[in-house]
Amino acid sequence: MKKTLLAVAIPAVLFAHSAFAVEILKTDEAHVDFYGQLRTEVKKSEGTDVTLNAGSSRAGVQAQYAVTDSVDIFGKVEFGLNYNTAKEDYTMKNRLHFAGVDTDFGKLSFGRQWVVADDIYGADYSYFFGGTALRYSSLSGARHDSLIKYNYEGENFIVAANYGLPEDDTNQELAELYVASSYGGFNFHVGGGVNRDKSFKIGTEEVIPQPDLLPNYKETIDITADLQNTYFEGTVEYTVGAALIGFTYYNAELKNKGNGNTIDEDGYSLAGTYSWADNATAYAGYEYTEQESKALNADGDGKLFYIGTDYHFNSWSRIYVEYAYADGDTLGYTNKGSDRIIEATSVDGDSKFALGARVYW
Repeated sequence: MKKTLLAVAIPAVLFAHSAFAVEILKTDEAHVDFYGQLRTEVKKSEGTDVTLNAGSSRAGVQAQYAVTDSVDIFGKVEFGLNYNTAKEDYTMKNRLHFAGVDTDFGKLSFGRQWVVADDIYGADYSYFFGGTALRYSSLSGARHDSLIKYNYEGENFIVAANYGLPEDDTNQELAELYVASSYGGFNFHVGGGVNRDKSFKIGTEEVIPQPDLLPNYKETIDITADLQNTYFEGTVEYTVGAALIGFTYYNAELKNKGNGNTIDEDGYSLAGTYSWADNATAYAGYEYTEQESKALNADGDGKLFYIGTDYHFNSWSRIYVEYAYADGDTLGYTNKGSDRIIEATSVDGDSKFALGARVYW
């Protein structure tokens, strides 16, 4: 379950020690933790078999050292277990790898990190199926390999920004700026960014590089396009007693810089949570995404409703169950002919079910 805004965004965007991590080193000047999550997930969608997998289990090491009374250095490396559906196999991959410095003037970190838009997020409190109307990750997948991130925490506000180095166009170029604050029972944030990939892979094709010399020799080359995603969002949450309600509006433009074709998107997310016990929270949400493309002469709209609950046995384990209902179409972005860049989807009142469990250390 992803939470947002000032009351919960600070632990997400700043380095924090886990309450149940294994301490490798602890002194007055240094703190090194080994942490992780074991995840198991069972999922079922209409027309598909029941699946059981590791649910993105992960583990890592995080460290923080005091250089002076007002300057700390820190770092984190994290690996995750991913299931490859096509190969029916698990692979271990690096998720995060960054280092930085924490001062009275803010915190700077450098390396493979989640982008600020993903740290801040929006009004989605689901474990499995939500987030369809949050439109920042169409190209980046919410992470950048060469990211410079800055966070400043004031008395009741946060300023967060990042820039992703393109490195001679081998990486995507990305820039974001967000601010968050709170007043009474309200939390809010606004922000946006621009994400460009000049060589976004859309497929492959076979070519004969030397038809006169070697007419039967073929090579497989990548088909790429120059894409840019520009996005803006605003979110407000209100907390009263054991209940929380949140709303997010997203506006985004996905553009092919090569031919000027665009998909214009508006996303709306309305969601809430209710703590029905000291160790359990129910949640629900409705998401609606509108898409329009004059180049494709087509429109799309996707609707999603989800509801679920979690139950914490203790501070280091939990279970959760969720149901979702999806309906509508989303546009596929094309470069030329049938070369799909962003896959189109079409669902007709599909129901989805999921059950998960986590153990933390």
